[in-house]
Formats: sequence, structure tokens, C-alpha cells
Amino acid sequence: MALVIGVLTGPAAAEPAPSYLQGAGAYVTADTEAWSNGVPVLDLDGTWSKGYRQRAGTQAAYVAARAELGVVLPWLRQADGSAWRVGGVARVDGTARLSGQAAQALYHYQSRTDPDAPVTLDARSDVLYWTGKGVSVHTPSVSVAGFKLDMTFDHLTLNRLRHLRSAGFVRYNADDTYSYAGTLRDDSSRTEALFMAPPAAEGWGQAVSVAVSWTRPVDETVAPAGGQAASWMPDRVALRVDDAWSRLHWKGINGDDAVLLSEVAELGDARINGQYTRRNVTERIPVSTQVQADWVRGGGRWSVRVKNRVGLWQGWLGWQSEGPLSWRVAAEPFAGALQLGLDWRGLRASIMTDRLDNGAHARGASLGWIGTF
Repeated sequence: MALVIGVLTGPAAAEPAPSYLQGAGAYVTADTEAWSNGVPVLDLDGTWSKGYRQRAGTQAAYVAARAELGVVLPWLRQADGSAWRVGGVARVDGTARLSGQAAQALYHYQSRTDPDAPVTLDARSDVLYWTGKGVSVHTPSVSVAGFKLDMTFDHLTLNRLRHLRSAGFVRYNADDTYSYAGTLRDDSSRTEALFMAPPAAEGWGQAVSVAVSWTRPVDETVAPAGGQAASWMPDRVALRVDDAWSRLHWKGINGDDAVLLSEVAELGDARINGQYTRRNVTERIPVSTQVQADWVRGGGRWSVRVKNRVGLWQGWLGWQSEGPLSWRVAAEPFAGALQLGLDWRGLRASIMTDRLDNGAHARGASLGWIGTF
């Protein structure tokens, strides 16, 4: 997840930036988020005794973390305090999309249980996981007629890359045994095979993220069509697209193409026929989009925010107080998640969860600071 750091401004004329956003400086950010529509994101390797929710449709989940430390350059600084920022960045990202029946098969495997009756389960899945570190560059805001554009570019050295795909079925039989028939393709930077060279030591990645916002001018009192501006019109609208363009590349991975066949086998045991293939792997980071509208009313800021990643939608209703010390609270009614946050000068922090145990489907935290030398 790429993060664009700045000062959230309401409808106001351009003013000098606060003192902590003037001159050269430094910044640090750390963000992590996990979200799913049915699997326990904190217990993926556990028993799934809490939090698993069976679905007929696609089961999806993601986990993303980003940490960044860098400097704020004073050149071409804008009135809102935005400037060139360059820092070191580390990212971890994993996404999973699978059929609801595949998730059910995985649930039985994790919990060491069997279905109640004979059943055939669709085993379609697609899992992408990678880690990397490198350099991130943030441009100053470009402002025109109330619109503002921010951009972020990441250049990464990949430490790990894995893309796993499966298709076919898993059948639970009446005699407490399992049958398998399917295909598996596993491209992993950690796979080593007999008589084949080891995988390349590292790969590389790049990503571009953009954020566009519009702020209503402070002196706008008449609606475009004439008459008083409608009170329901937002004072600010922002669109953020993280990893709008991206490329992950690893040269020389030993990929495994396998066929799983088993007439009778114990759970988790099947005969596998396949071969390793040396290939170059190129992937894209799943795009994350977010739209937010803000209304400044009665000494506070109300907001509506909609986010989507790998088909998982979030709809947040939020409120933020005004002033140097600002509190934030937001609720996502569909997932039952709550987010609490605090802003103070250049410090920004928040936590988010839908429940307090390891059965959570939504969990996240964010911490950022920006200031001058």
C-alpha cells in the first residue's frame, strides 16, 4: 500500500504551512492491514476455530504492510507544506482468491476435521505473496483550480516472490477417505530442484501510486447553476489509487507444474506427478482504490470513504475533530469494524479491528510522523 502523506485541509484559502512542514525535514511511516470476507486473518496457520465464515462465492483475503523512513527536501515546497520526499521503504504483500469450496476444504485441513457427508469441493485458488525493499519518491502536490495531484514511485529489490495456482477438485468419500484430481502451478523464488540451477538471488519491482483531490474554495457561495450552494455538497473529494501501475519480476525461478491424482488417500496425502521448469516470472501488484468525501460541519469533519482491493469492499463513515489535537473515529458497518485515530501536529496514528480475538477478519494499524530539522 502506497501512502501519500500530507495535511488534510478543508475549504480554505491557501495559507502558509504549519511550522513542522516548513524547510528540510524527515518523516517515518508504518502501515499494516489485513482484511478478508470469511477466513481468520490472524489465524491462517492455526485451527480456524474462530472466525471462519463459509461462503458460496469467492473467498478473498489480503495482508499488506509498508514501512518507510526518509527526508523531506525543501525544493519547490508548496503552500500546503508538500515537497519532494525520498526514503527507504520495505513492503510485504499477500493476496488470496479462492472458491468458497476451496476455503471449506482448507478449513477442514486446518481444523483436522471431516465434512459431515460425502462431498466434492472445487479446489480453485490463486495466491500471490512477495516481500521487497528499496527507495520511494514522493512528488510535491500539483495544484490547479482546486484540484491537487500527488504521486509516489517505488523501486524495490524483491527478497521473495511466490505465485501459487490450483484447479480441480477434492472429494470426501463415505469411508472417511479423500480423492484428489487437479493441477497445481507453484512459482516460488525459494524452490530448488535436482539437476537445476538455484533460483536467482533476488528480483525487482516498481510501482506508481496516485492521489487526486478537489477542495471547494472558501469563497464559493453560489452553486454552478445559480442559487445557494447545496449543504449536502462535500467540501473535499479525494481519489487514491495505490499501485495503479506496477511490475514484479524475478528472472530464473524454478516453477513446479504438477498434477495431483489420488483415488484413495488420507487427508492431505496425494500422489503428485509433475516437473520443474526454469522460467522468468512477471506479476502485477493488485490495485487498491479509495474514494473519500468530506464535509466540514459544526467544528468537525464528517467523511464517507469507500475502498476496494481484490474484490473486497469497505464502506467507512467517519468523524474527525478540528484543532491542533484532533481525534478521529470511523465505523465500517458491513464488517463491523471500528477505527480510532489521533492527529497532533506532524504525528498521525490509528488502529482498526472488527473483533479482539484471533477470529478477526479486519485488523490494521498506522503510524506516521513528519517534521523539520
